[in-house]
Amino acid sequence: MLAKSPITALANSPQDFARRRNLWFALTLSAFLAHNFWIFAIVASVALIVATRAEPNRFALYMGVMLALPRLAASIPGLGIVNDLFVVEPLRLLSLFVLLPTYLSLRKQPDVVPFGRLLCDKLLLGYLLLDLLLSLPYRTFTAVVRESVFYAFTDTFLIYYVASRSLKTLKDYRDALGAFVVGAMVFSAIVAVEFLRGWLLYSAVDEALGVPGGSTFYLRRSGRLRAEGSAGQAIITGYVCAIAIGLYFYVRTLVPNATMRLLGMLVLVAGIIGALSRAPWLGVGLIMVLFMLLGPAPLANIGKLALAVLALIPVLLSTEPGRVILDHLPWIGTVDARNVDGREHLMSVAMNVILQNPLFGRFDFYVVPAIQDLRGGDGIIDLVNTYVIIALQGGLVSVALFAGTVVVAMLGVGASLFKISDKTEERHVLGRALLCTLFAVLFIIATVSPIFFVYPLLWALTGMAVGYARLVATGNEARAMRTAEVAQRARPQAADRPGAPHARPRY
Repeated sequence: MLAKSPITALANSPQDFARRRNLWFALTLSAFLAHNFWIFAIVASVALIVATRAEPNRFALYMGVMLALPRLAASIPGLGIVNDLFVVEPLRLLSLFVLLPTYLSLRKQPDVVPFGRLLCDKLLLGYLLLDLLLSLPYRTFTAVVRESVFYAFTDTFLIYYVASRSLKTLKDYRDALGAFVVGAMVFSAIVAVEFLRGWLLYSAVDEALGVPGGSTFYLRRSGRLRAEGSAGQAIITGYVCAIAIGLYFYVRTLVPNATMRLLGMLVLVAGIIGALSRAPWLGVGLIMVLFMLLGPAPLANIGKLALAVLALIPVLLSTEPGRVILDHLPWIGTVDARNVDGREHLMSVAMNVILQNPLFGRFDFYVVPAIQDLRGGDGIIDLVNTYVIIALQGGLVSVALFAGTVVVAMLGVGASLFKISDKTEERHVLGRALLCTLFAVLFIIATVSPIFFVYPLLWALTGMAVGYARLVATGNEARAMRTAEVAQRARPQAADRPGAPHARPRY
């Protein structure tokens, strides 16, 4: 109710907002009330099919509801031919019923660049093919088809392709990012409630549906619950909130009401605080600094930020809440300092193993004695570094292809920003938000395993960055769109201040 009016001013149409909101309710209620996974899956599939038929921007629909549910997974039996066909889970249902029809439609459109033409396409394809080839000696044929072909198609390719090809105008980007931010605000509000109440709201859904998954382990830091929401792990929750905050630096410019702009940011900040995850906190700091450096009057803005931090330090040092905050910071604080030391030890051990097979790694690296020695008291080898896992499994070549896909997309955004002389223009703000958020993502994934929302959001952002570079390259359509929309946006701003002139909005 709070989001509808501000987000439909410029970002989403009221009809699209209502459709995605209703789909969120349908998915959530079916998960909580079905008490059988397959009943839930059927109801969710029907809801997705119905919503997709009327949806003009299907990628926005995907982004708007992707955070609605935790990872609830069950395998479709192989009917005696194979053990299992594939695992059904909410994000995969979204890919199959929302992104797959979009892909089939886009590939027939003459103005859509065929996959493989762009450098990012080639790097991503190389990364996926190398993973397939390296897995052949260690998996059965059916496992290779399922995990290195089908899952790669649904969980990586479709997300990247639709993100990079379907968003062709600023209106499309407003729609997609606006939908995601609203979903992230609901997600953050749930996280804040969990943190304050000490209760994981989704912890019993998997048991009620009769499937494995979802965590019922209440992870605490200095006696406080680390909230999860639908992310399943606190650091993934922080990762989601950090991305939402980064993209909100753009979306907030589409909200005419200043009070609602502030309230939206406070909700997202409440979410990232509730996760009590330090790497995402640092990621948000990186986003803020980079966003200011790339924007208008960078030195003045960084100076203001530095003064604000200096003014805040005495408050942090002299108050109990302030000391609690400082004690939770990495390298400075003492709370769970062993986690930082553990990550450094992991990196040291992993590098020794990687150097034994530096180019193409070892797909069965888990059996290496040095890696087995990392097994904790809970029996889990927790490799909390996406780059390390890729390097161990596929070597430095895989890391280069993986990171190269994202970095090349970021370079495309950076080059596009240089083409826009006015740093207050909407396209420049959008590009800054995408670039800074992707930079923070590359930092955060060095502290977390690539589970659940990590890769879907990474490939969605990478695809949007690729599409953004093409949007700026077309130029004329983007500028025409901006002229009309800015005029529309100026009116509600002036209406908020009776008697104020219709000034040109500053982004």
